Amino acid sequence: MKNAIIQEIENRQKKTDAGKFRAGDTVKVHQRIAEDTGKKEKKERIQIFEGVVLRRQGGGLNETVTVRKVVDGVGVEKTFPIHTKTVAKIELVKYGKARRARLYYLRGLVGSRITRVKEDLQKNIAEAAAKSKLRKEQDKARTAARAAESKIVPPAADTPPAADAAPPA
Repeated sequence: MKNAIIQEIENRQKKTDAGKFRAGDTVKVHQRIAEDTGKKEKKERIQIFEGVVLRRQGGGLNETVTVRKVVDGVGVEKTFPIHTKTVAKIELVKYGKARRARLYYLRGLVGSRITRVKEDLQKNIAEAAAKSKLRKEQDKARTAARAAESKIVPPAADTPPAADAAPPA
């Protein structure tokens, strides 16, 4: 049991958008990399690491996620602390169907069997439908904003053209 003061400090430092993903899901981890250019300035860039989640471990501020991907036939695993400032965001690409919480058996697979984790179609279809609906709403809002900017009212698709209007020559 942690002290209430320590618990409050940890809750303030935790990220609220840690993501709802689990072992078997494919994620993109956006990591901030600070580069020293040799001059006085330091540049910061975002590097994306996309792969399958092998495990999610720990709790609170100490929560970590291990992600594995294969590059040129060589398996690469990285363990990221979820609530650190160097991890900009963790984006869920697709849901996977795994019966285990630790997918260490993927380390021993070679060739096309590396992608042994099956896709959870029910969750992916629902997620794709939600993203499509959100994109359509954003497009509508964008076109409405552009129309308001240029003060041109977009023509309604369901109204027929006026009968007294002359045809274009």
